[in-house]
Amino acid sequence: MQKSPVENASYLSKYFFWWTNPIMRKGFKEKLRPSDVYQAPSKDAADILAEHLEKEWDREVASGRKKPSLLRALARCFIRPFLLFGFLLYIGEATKTVQPQLLGRIIASFDPVHEPERANGYFLAFGLGLLFIVRFLLLQPAMFGLHHLGMQIRIALFSIIYKKTLKLSSRVLDKISTGQLVSLMSANLGKFDQSLGMAHFVWISPLQCILCTGLIWELIDVNSFCALAAISLLGVFQAFLSHKMGPYKAQKVLLTNKRLALTSEIMENLHSVKAYGWEEIMETLIKNIRQDEVKLTRKIGSLRYFYSSAYFFSAIFVIVAAIVPHALSRGINLRRIFTTLSYCMVLRMTVTRQLPGSIQMWYDTMRLIWKIEEFLSKEEYKLMEYDLSITELELKDVTASWDESSLLMTILGELVPSSGKIRHSGRISYSSQTAWIMPGTIRDNILFGLTYDEYRYKSVVKACQLEEEEHQRVEPNMTKYSNMSSPGKNYAIIVTQTSSYYILYIYVATSESLLAMGFFRGLPFVHTMITISKKLHQKMLHAVLSAPMSVLNTMKTGRIMNRFTKDMATIDDMLPLLMFDFVQLTVVVVGCILVVSIVRPYIFLAATPLVIIFIVMRKYFLRTGQQLKQLETEARSPIFSHLIISLKGLWTIRAFERQAYFENLFHKTLNTHTATWFLYLSTLRWFLFRSDIIFVFFFTLTDKPGEIGIVICLAMLILGTFQWCVATSIAVDGMMRSVDRVFKFIDLPSETPKLDKSKCSDLIIENVDAQADSSWPNRGQIDVQNLTVKYTEGGHAVLKNLSFTVEGRQRVCKRNCSLKYKH
Repeated sequence: MQKSPVENASYLSKYFFWWTNPIMRKGFKEKLRPSDVYQAPSKDAADILAEHLEKEWDREVASGRKKPSLLRALARCFIRPFLLFGFLLYIGEATKTVQPQLLGRIIASFDPVHEPERANGYFLAFGLGLLFIVRFLLLQPAMFGLHHLGMQIRIALFSIIYKKTLKLSSRVLDKISTGQLVSLMSANLGKFDQSLGMAHFVWISPLQCILCTGLIWELIDVNSFCALAAISLLGVFQAFLSHKMGPYKAQKVLLTNKRLALTSEIMENLHSVKAYGWEEIMETLIKNIRQDEVKLTRKIGSLRYFYSSAYFFSAIFVIVAAIVPHALSRGINLRRIFTTLSYCMVLRMTVTRQLPGSIQMWYDTMRLIWKIEEFLSKEEYKLMEYDLSITELELKDVTASWDESSLLMTILGELVPSSGKIRHSGRISYSSQTAWIMPGTIRDNILFGLTYDEYRYKSVVKACQLEEEEHQRVEPNMTKYSNMSSPGKNYAIIVTQTSSYYILYIYVATSESLLAMGFFRGLPFVHTMITISKKLHQKMLHAVLSAPMSVLNTMKTGRIMNRFTKDMATIDDMLPLLMFDFVQLTVVVVGCILVVSIVRPYIFLAATPLVIIFIVMRKYFLRTGQQLKQLETEARSPIFSHLIISLKGLWTIRAFERQAYFENLFHKTLNTHTATWFLYLSTLRWFLFRSDIIFVFFFTLTDKPGEIGIVICLAMLILGTFQWCVATSIAVDGMMRSVDRVFKFIDLPSETPKLDKSKCSDLIIENVDAQADSSWPNRGQIDVQNLTVKYTEGGHAVLKNLSFTVEGRQRVCKRNCSLKYKH
């Protein structure tokens, strides 16, 4: 990777994201490759962030407190930039409370009664336009900074969790499944990147509510309490829904962990599952768990829908509660009406979206932090007592009941004897009973992080009888291998086009969403999306279990698990509501533009080129953004693959004391992912920044007070809603990549279909000779002639022209410690 331009970019280049222009142009013209991605900024390096957080966590542990606090450790690491971005966000949001005041003054200046003040109206309009500009100039860097900070927190937590995993005792590891760890690091910690942008609204929103309520009081006096009561009622309604979701979420987490634990066990032992023909049994077990999980997902989805839809139906509710009593008692005054209307729009977003979202974010974050605290406090592996002056192994007064595996694990320190002591010289060579291969080359697996010594390396190759294995390859030492212990060349999976599925599912979702109108109009949409998610999981699981091992051998376990964890969590929990929000927000923005264009038709002509520019710019961004998102997904899978591989070979890693080496490998995978994710965040902010600039130009004045009120109010609504709409559309597009990846797994080639019962019955032949004991043999025999075996299509033969005979009553055994490679 080349060095990132952001390292030497000027302040203005960083502020306006000009440094991303080269990668944007390249992505638009040609397909991006991993080598085109810039390196992650030096301050985002995993080892630096991990060292900083680990230092603060160790300080917490050493402080002597009853319970160390991970939140305090995180605060000492990241509190300064967090507060700075919060201050910028507050200033940007504060401009929203000033805008309605200027709007009222502008409307009053355009009233015929105040004709002499018309000149002031133009200055006020200019000031209102400046407020729009100041707002997006502050909000864009603030939101990008918070998302960037969330990324740094995630990287630091990833690192310390992985390091803790390498230290866990075997007793603890027996109670933690690989699926649970993958779920913790993918579905949970991944939320830090996006959710941290809502963190500051927990204190900004109440201040904004108090200020807006006071200003509404000045406009409509006691009638402001009607608006406050309506808003409070909405808040209570959302709090009730949030409270109801809590138990369902807790139950769903348990079922999800159970499903992922079972899925992880199956994926790690696919050879055995297929050998015993257990595919249907395992599929049924997971299907039953998934059925209960989907039931809870439907309940949570329904509650989330009502929670989210409060924003869309609250507008008319709050406006009627505030305006109608005032109009009936005091009459209609355009300035008061439109100013109050603008404040109600501000309160609508604050109360129904920002404040509840922030509270939910802090609730989920604190639960996650407590979960990580509990994990970091678990019992660690204890180093054995050793004495360099002795060369033998000494067991003193040890009382235990064990087999050979338990004895070896006790010598390694993985199992602790109930009494007595074990001492050794401190150096142990350990060979795992089960074949364990690191992803990498033959040389990587032999050296295991040590310096290359040609004589010793060739000696090991000869001792392990790997010369023939090497001669079968073009570049033997540098041939890549995955963690599955089966040989073979890279296998290209031909994936069929799946656009017909998308059309079908979108059609079903759209048709069902039209069954109901009003408040419940989106509920069928959400339920249909959840049904689709259930079907996708079911088809993907069946496809993976039915795929031939020649295909599965080319995939890392982490990649397969990533589909069942991160991608399915996205499709289950986030995609349905985000897609509903996108449809609703698009209708709101288009409706506002149409109303403004009807009031002043020439505005439509002025807006047309801006819309065209926006469409072209969106296409320009998506060409690069989608490729970066795909590269980010490809860079994410090695993180979980490395975690799974480390857990499977943990005893070997600790026996050779190579924890530091594997931590370094993990940091490299994190840095590769960080490079693509940071570049994607930067290009996304490049697009959002310029989208705001385009729609600031949509701000226009007319010459009638009623029309000026409508135009400016709707322009303010567009500016407040449009960025949300655009960000949602980009998020939906990114989440559809998860759907696309699931479809690719669904379209995996299948094994030869099994014979059904009707066909099997045809194979049963009545043999009259078998009834006569004298003519039928009492033992069997297997003859194999010229057997050649390949693990993958086009791969080299691992067995060539093998012939042998198995006589009756002979047993066929395999070597437990057989070591097989794959490339």
